[in-house]
Amino acid sequence: MNFINKKKPTCVIAFMGVDGSGKSTIIDKLSRSLSGKYAKIRYLHLRPYLFLTDKRIVVKNPHNIIKTPSKIASLFKILSWLIIYRLFFLTNLKKKNQLIVFDRYAHDLTIDPIRYNFNLPKKITRYILNLFPEPDLWIILTAAVTKIEQRKKELSSKELKRQMKLYINFSRTKKNSFIINTNKTISKNLKLIIKRITIN
Repeated sequence: MNFINKKKPTCVIAFMGVDGSGKSTIIDKLSRSLSGKYAKIRYLHLRPYLFLTDKRIVVKNPHNIIKTPSKIASLFKILSWLIIYRLFFLTNLKKKNQLIVFDRYAHDLTIDPIRYNFNLPKKITRYILNLFPEPDLWIILTAAVTKIEQRKKELSSKELKRQMKLYINFSRTKKNSFIINTNKTISKNLKLIIKRITIN
């Protein structure tokens, strides 16, 4: 079975969802399942780094940050990301038989700005995000709040609900997206995802 759209030699998918929704687990299982179907599978967290080394530090409690970034710094951040994303897509989309998997995407800036130390008005942020290249498929992960809190407790129940609602609303704005409930078994969800990739 051919997993690549002939018109698009490289397939790009992005997983979105709160921490604890199951992104890492699903991505790992999916990469293993498709390892023989693609010449190369690339994993990226949030954004490409091109020739730079990824030196990010995992923040376990992102909402404990009390510093408010300046709007100028936030504007610089999103514009620099825009350049990096566009360069990455330009240099990678023509490579044959490649799958690129994003764990989060630039659009997470509108859903959880505190995590990314970001402080631009939503209207401006959305306008700039419209200039970003988009994946072929958005996969939004969700689950019961109690289940997510069992997996990873870093956000309040109220904040989890708020973010999950925003992710679902985001999915509704994208034709090439679908929602996966990770309360279901991994095998069932993998079949759904692989099916969507094959027809994408």
